Amino acid sequence: PNGLILEFTRDHPEADKIARERRADAHRELKRWLAGDHTSNNTYR
Repeated sequence: PNGLILEFTRDHPEADKIARERRADAHRELKRWLAGDHTSNNTYR
């Protein structure tokens, strides 16, 4: 009634593994994105 919006989130069960994978390919993914390939690298959704 007061307009307050709440959002609840939680980490994926394999969040640490996912973070390691993203760190390992971050430069390659940025280079790909800047070259115009804007396909998603999110294989978890």
